Amino acid sequence: MKNKYLLNSHTYYILFIVCTLSIITLLLLPLSVFPSTSTIALFKHSDKVVHFIMFFGETWLLFRCIEFIKKYNFKKIGYIVFVSVFLFGFLTEILQKITYNTAKRTFSIWDLFFDTLACVVAIVLINILACKIKSRRFF
Repeated sequence: MKNKYLLNSHTYYILFIVCTLSIITLLLLPLSVFPSTSTIALFKHSDKVVHFIMFFGETWLLFRCIEFIKKYNFKKIGYIVFVSVFLFGFLTEILQKITYNTAKRTFSIWDLFFDTLACVVAIVLINILACKIKSRRFF
């Protein structure tokens, strides 16, 4: 029988762990290790796009991991993923505030907003794709 998933469960778990560790690393590194934002920014506050992309991927991968682990219905997985990703985003912002003296990073409500927005958009997109394909297994 042909596997109906694009990737197997172990691959999703590994990708999720790598994504999570990458986000933590990027958000807690001192600002001095990054090039000046004036030289690479396409527009003001373009870092919010980076937050959106990182947390969109995190949401997508976490959804897939939970779907493999538990056979919850879509709505329950969506709630679990939303709360988990929101708390993860909040925790990263708190850690940035705590490490201000060494990393010069600060808590930003707008970063948290875009993290949460990415989570909501990812869950909605997953739902749309799942409905179009008429199956909860769409990878």
